[in-house]
Amino acid sequence: MKDIVLITGANGHLAKEVNQHLSKDYNVRHLTTQKKMSAKNSYFHWDIQKKQIDSKALENCKHIIHLAGFSILKKWTSKNKKIMYNSRIESAKLIFDTCKKMNVRPTTFISASAIGIYDQSLGGHVHEDSPKGKDWLAKMACDWEAAASKFKEIGSRVVQMRISLIFSEKAGFLKYNLLSMRFGIGAVVGNKNRKVNWMHVKDIARFIEESITNKNYTGPYNLACEDKKSQEKFIKGIKKNLYPYAIIVKIPMFFIRFFIGERSQIIDTDLSLATTKLKKQGFKCKINTLEKMLET
Repeated sequence: MKDIVLITGANGHLAKEVNQHLSKDYNVRHLTTQKKMSAKNSYFHWDIQKKQIDSKALENCKHIIHLAGFSILKKWTSKNKKIMYNSRIESAKLIFDTCKKMNVRPTTFISASAIGIYDQSLGGHVHEDSPKGKDWLAKMACDWEAAASKFKEIGSRVVQMRISLIFSEKAGFLKYNLLSMRFGIGAVVGNKNRKVNWMHVKDIARFIEESITNKNYTGPYNLACEDKKSQEKFIKGIKKNLYPYAIIVKIPMFFIRFFIGERSQIIDTDLSLATTKLKKQGFKCKINTLEKMLET
């Protein structure tokens, strides 16, 4: 009989990729906030604000992959910040409380986290034990990981994924850069030498599967491939390989700060993720260069 895996954040691109990756060898279930989707087989409804969850989703569940989270790219209003926080932390607490109530003991709890957890003023290489930041984003990431760690109390092995930029031609940063350059304009924002930390969505799905099967995976991991080009070289690489006609423009950081305010800290960072811990597990990205990524 196949192990049951429960994935939260069912509507997200990463969750969809993980579902596709695991569905052959596992019985995959999903938690969704959309009632229409919960009418489908394997989809179960939950309401984080009302602290309600369809308990059938957790019955005999062996592994939980917690990917739920309201986009941090939305405006950072007080209301949205609360939604961002609750969708990550309160949702994990709801699952934990429900597991305890039902006497469900997942073998593995794998949670998304973020590189925003680090002190962004450090610059240079950061390891999993590097100092944490004190800003709002870092505090949320710390609480996110703490909520995941609670699952140790019920015997779960906990893995936290400090995810860098998720690259996919179907969503996010890469999709919009490719679209912009297709129409003739590529943008370098702020410091042209800023390193781009990234991992392809397919490799993140592979990491999740290995985290399920390999009991040596535990605690936080920096998820990034080794190919950390500068922002300028990255954009020029896309131009060279796909859109040689595109014009590259430079946008000053103060311009971004003026228009998006506090959210600019997502972009205005020069950290380089050290992946020593990832290497020790023997994990290697298959899509590990810009050229390979553009071929997928």
